[in-house]
Amino acid sequence: MCIGPEGDLHGVSAGECAVRMVKAGAHVVGVNCHFDPFIVLKTLKLMIDAVKAEGLKAHFITQPLAYHTPDAGKQGFIDLPEFPFALEPRVCSADELKQKAEDTTKEELQKLQQFKK
Repeated sequence: MCIGPEGDLHGVSAGECAVRMVKAGAHVVGVNCHFDPFIVLKTLKLMIDAVKAEGLKAHFITQPLAYHTPDAGKQGFIDLPEFPFALEPRVCSADELKQKAEDTTKEELQKLQQFKK
């Protein structure tokens, strides 16, 4: 889904969207490429927590942008004033991505994994 932590354009939370998808039969639920890796992880956590709270199970996947989008609205990077022709200053560097990966604790990674039972 092209969704962030604020939910969808109709006021449905990211967690509730994930729950609805799983209840409708989705085996894989994910966040698509409208937000940066940092926001995508926040959104994914909301989704995982909501699915788990309902006693449901699913696989989770992401495909984040490599642009910084902390000020993006509900539609993500397409709401930014730089879109579509001037996004270069927002590019996430390899060092920033590496640092985020190193800062992610084992516990956080476990929360992002598939619920196995």
